[in-house]
Amino acid sequence: MLLSVQGQEDVVPIRGSRHLSEESSDSDSSAEGPVIITGNSPLTRHGKRATESCTHIGLRNAQEDRLILCPYLGSEDHIVLGVFDGTVGDFASHFCQQNFIRCLMNTQAYNEFKDDFLFSEGQSNKKALRYMKESVRRAFLDTDSSLLEQCRARSNHWASSTGVVAWIWKDFITVGHVGDSKACVGSIREGAVHGSFITHDHKADQPEELERIKKNGGSLAYLHGGKPYIRGGDFIRRQRNKEHPKQLNYSRAFGGKDLKCYGLIAEPTVSQFEISRQSKVLIIGSDGLWDVIAPDTACSVALAAQKEGRS
Repeated sequence: MLLSVQGQEDVVPIRGSRHLSEESSDSDSSAEGPVIITGNSPLTRHGKRATESCTHIGLRNAQEDRLILCPYLGSEDHIVLGVFDGTVGDFASHFCQQNFIRCLMNTQAYNEFKDDFLFSEGQSNKKALRYMKESVRRAFLDTDSSLLEQCRARSNHWASSTGVVAWIWKDFITVGHVGDSKACVGSIREGAVHGSFITHDHKADQPEELERIKKNGGSLAYLHGGKPYIRGGDFIRRQRNKEHPKQLNYSRAFGGKDLKCYGLIAEPTVSQFEISRQSKVLIIGSDGLWDVIAPDTACSVALAAQKEGRS
C-alpha cells in the first residue's frame, strides 16, 4: 500500500527521535524513536507498506502547505501521515507540523493504546481502534488549543489551517480531518483503478455547520464564484474600523482565533476503515492537489509510479 502526501522539505525531531539521513536503513530507523519526515521523500518501503511525499508550489509566491510523515510510530505496523494547508500565511500550518505528533503521543488514549497494543497483541482490535480514534480526536483539539495560545500571544487573529491525518495500524486506517484537505483510497476492481474520497469537506453552508455558526453569532457569505465562507458577527464593524477581518472557506480548522467564538471549531471528523484486498493506495493532500486532479487519475498515476519504481 502506497501512502502519498504533500509538504515542505525538512525533518522535525521530537523527544527521542532523530533526523532521517540518506544512510539510514529500515532496520535501524525506529531504534532511537520516531522519525518525522516533513519534506519531499522518495518511494521508500517500510515493512509491507511504502511511502512517498511530494510538494510543488505551483504559481504561488509562498508555500503554505506542510506535511508530516512518521513511518515508524514505535513499530513498522504504525504509520502516521498528515497534511496541513495554511491560510493567512504558514504560521498555523507550520505550528501543526511541528506539534501534532507530540500532541498525539501525549494523549491519554495513545498511551493506553501503547501500553496494551504497541509491543503486544493486546486484547482486541475493537478496543485498539477506540483508543486510536480518541487519540486522533484529542490530538486535533490539543494542537488547536496550543496554537490558539501562540496566536493570542502574537495578536495573530486569523492564521488558520486545514488538516488531514491518517494513522495506519495493521490493516486499519484511522483518519481525522478539519477543513477541505482530503484523503483518498485507490482500489483495483475488475482490472480498473478507482479512487474514492474517505473524507468530506467541512463547509459553512452545510446544515450542521451553518446551524452552529448562526447559533454562535456568525454568518454565511458566498464569495469568489459562489464559494461558502464563514464570517464573524463583528465583520462589518471591524471593516468600518479600518481593520482587515478575514473569512474562511471552511468551517472547521486549526487556529482562526477571532472566528472561534463565531462557530469555527477544530473538532475533527474521525473515521476508521479496514484495508481490503482491493485497496492499494492512500493519498492525502490539500486542495492544491485535489482542485486539479481527479481521485481516479491520482491513484492511477501513483500506482503506475510504484510499479515502475519511480517517484
